[in-house]
Amino acid sequence: MIELMNWRIVLRSERKPALTSVPSSILTIAPQFHHENLPSEVGLLLPTNSGPRALIDTVVETPNLCRDAALGLFLADPLLNLTREHRRLSDAKVEWVSNLPSTEQQDIEFSQQLSDVGLDYKRERDMLASFRSAGFKIAAVVTDATAAAAMTEVYPEVVIVLPRIADFAAGFPSLHQRGSMTQEIFHVLQDAGWSGILLCLGETSELAHERQWPDKVDGLICRPELVSSALS
Repeated sequence: MIELMNWRIVLRSERKPALTSVPSSILTIAPQFHHENLPSEVGLLLPTNSGPRALIDTVVETPNLCRDAALGLFLADPLLNLTREHRRLSDAKVEWVSNLPSTEQQDIEFSQQLSDVGLDYKRERDMLASFRSAGFKIAAVVTDATAAAAMTEVYPEVVIVLPRIADFAAGFPSLHQRGSMTQEIFHVLQDAGWSGILLCLGETSELAHERQWPDKVDGLICRPELVSSALS
């Protein structure tokens, strides 16, 4: 049995009536290594974690796990058999797919090294495009304007702005820091003609203070919490 994490999605109050098609959360695998000083968002990127196949197997065996939720997969994995997984996930009634975790969450230098061998947001974009062609809805994770512009090519219904690992060096990134990053990405998306749902990472303590959320976001995706893979 593997550990899983749930990233709850909460929309602005005025957006909720019109956005009933947005997933309630994103389900991902959980880090295998835990430490009080290691945020789950960072631990999820460690090479000790199981690949997307383990999560897909779990969801296929327990379809109710992903009901109303998107499935977050490490789509840069070169061993992922998309033809097989399209069919299995469709049979399990999964409707949404996200590139979570994303290689773009790594520090810029390491991201560049991954890009040099073809394991970057471009590969993730191509994998999301394949899922799109197979009939899945897309929630695209980005960390900067360049990746955001590239992701508009797959027409995601949702774009999620997440901080990089380096942004956690002094603790959880401030609301101002997250807001500035989201604002820049919003303008890039707007210039590209994209008009979907924009989310940024937030703390559960921020849910009751919508007026403090970054101006351009439609909602928050909450920091992940552990869930049981034995749910039915």
